[in-house]
Amino acid sequence: MNPVIQVLRDRESLAAIVSQWEELAAHAIEHNPFYEPWILLPALRAQGEGGEFISIWDEGRLIGLFPFERRRRFKGLPVATLSSWRHSAYLLCTPLVRADAALECLRALLRWIATQGDASVLELRYLPADGPFRRALDAVASTVVTTQQFSRALLIKGASAETYMERAMSAQLRKQLRRKERRLMERGMTTINIGPGGDASAEIERFLELEASGWKGREGGALAASEENLGFGRAVLQEASRRGRLHMVGIDCDGRPVARRCSLIAGDGSYAFKTAYDESFAAYSPGVIAEVLSLREFHRLQGPQWMDSYTEPDNTVVNRMWQDRRAIESVAVGVGARGAFWLSSYCVLKGKARTGARDRLAA
Repeated sequence: MNPVIQVLRDRESLAAIVSQWEELAAHAIEHNPFYEPWILLPALRAQGEGGEFISIWDEGRLIGLFPFERRRRFKGLPVATLSSWRHSAYLLCTPLVRADAALECLRALLRWIATQGDASVLELRYLPADGPFRRALDAVASTVVTTQQFSRALLIKGASAETYMERAMSAQLRKQLRRKERRLMERGMTTINIGPGGDASAEIERFLELEASGWKGREGGALAASEENLGFGRAVLQEASRRGRLHMVGIDCDGRPVARRCSLIAGDGSYAFKTAYDESFAAYSPGVIAEVLSLREFHRLQGPQWMDSYTEPDNTVVNRMWQDRRAIESVAVGVGARGAFWLSSYCVLKGKARTGARDRLAA
């Protein structure tokens, strides 16, 4: 194997390799829908150019794609860094690496960066801490430092939704949820459930409008808060629906959208991408009831076996309702002696002692 590196710096260059990119994503050591072309290209359009996308090829076959952005400093230190490129909505940045060539691909990346001499640290953000990509990275990199680590809620299918809720939730919480459901039923509650392959076009627009009407819209975090992100959100959700990779559930009252949950399917997993609810119904906890509906309908889906909450660790709603946790971390990889020196300096500044040949230090 003699890998070849090509650096792509704009959407047009990336668009030219979409067929190979799609094939790589389907055979990646770890699925990441947010780095697949149907999400990454709209994300670039929304957030602007500026990324540096390192593609690695072997005899015409794409074996790795690493979306990076260049930074002049790392954690306050004067060392040039390649850091994971991310849209503001991204909470997963695992690069796409072909499963049957993962070690060779990562070795080629590190060799190439060392020969370029213009970056000494790789910062890989939002990686599953116990995933196959992380293990492959440990197998080839001599200096890996964990710079951030947290866990977020993870839903792993049980025998049934009801069995899962009995095991994961307290009796008091289940009683509260039943009471809230009854109150919403009194308000004429109906539910929607659009699984993979269903026509979600009208519901996508209702979701975008609902999200923008609440606090996310006021604080600028809603997909429709700007024209650029509205284009991103609409493109992603519509394409996910077309590909059979969107699962949307929701609650209506009196024919009016009250809560929505949009999840994206990837391999045997799913990501709880976006949620929204009508704040005028806050007394009925519609967002929580939509989570219950999502949990029930997820158990009926064929294919996905787990759902990543895709949220920050302090989300009290899913933390109370989902039993498992997924460890997420950001790591820095030292490239060559210079990279090892700067990461050693970083550990000293953080008051961390080196532990063995490979540095895996939570900071």
